Amino acid sequence: MKLGLFLTLACAVVMGFAAVNTEMTHAQSLEDGLGGHWTFDKGDTDAKLAKDALGENDGEIKGAPTIVEGIVGDALSFNGEEDYVVMGAATTGQDLTYAMWIKPVALPDGPKVIIWDDDPQGGGDSWLELLADGTIQTQRGGDGFGVFKTETAVEAGEWTHVTFVAAGADDKKFLYINGELDAEADGKINSRDTRSHVVVAVGHDRNAFIKPFYFEGEIDDVAVYHRALDDKEVMENYQIAFDVEPAGKLALTWGAIKAN
Repeated sequence: MKLGLFLTLACAVVMGFAAVNTEMTHAQSLEDGLGGHWTFDKGDTDAKLAKDALGENDGEIKGAPTIVEGIVGDALSFNGEEDYVVMGAATTGQDLTYAMWIKPVALPDGPKVIIWDDDPQGGGDSWLELLADGTIQTQRGGDGFGVFKTETAVEAGEWTHVTFVAAGADDKKFLYINGELDAEADGKINSRDTRSHVVVAVGHDRNAFIKPFYFEGEIDDVAVYHRALDDKEVMENYQIAFDVEPAGKLALTWGAIKAN
């Protein structure tokens, strides 16, 4: 009886260590090429600042987005009129990945920018936007705007995980919805290596002097990478919200990243 109990406890301990080791390995994979991660959690966000979990590209909050319950911890709610967050220079080169959760209040009448990658030197801007039909579209300046969009439509009032991947070496671009590849196109983004500054903005207006394109709704857990994530990694990022209790999962995963 005692031997059986001992073996049961021993197995439980071993399985526990194995689970932690799996999370650490996952964290190391997520760390590779990570340029910035903004949780928008209460502990990382206030009225003026959205902290980067890596401590290098804190976001400056514009307008008055509010902190609300998100899909992974907390999120920021944008009013669609003047709310957005400006990050630092989080991307370089022609390989990159944007990943984030979005929850639009309603499907818009026209395009609304989710994330904007600004090139102050001109000609290299790129962005993701939500269209009136609920699809996600990406464009980029400098090459005829390289437009392509998802087949799957986002639903108003529902959380959706959106990922954009640019693989410069393969001359390919990909859009993922909830961890699954949804659309792809040939082409690459303009090189960032010669830029003096790159700004990533969440919920930002793309042409304020013409017409507002601010996003209305909630955005959570934004990550920007200097590299192209593969299909498995995109799915792993999506599953963070569901594998275990979100707060615990993020605390373990990103805690491991910061510890390194």
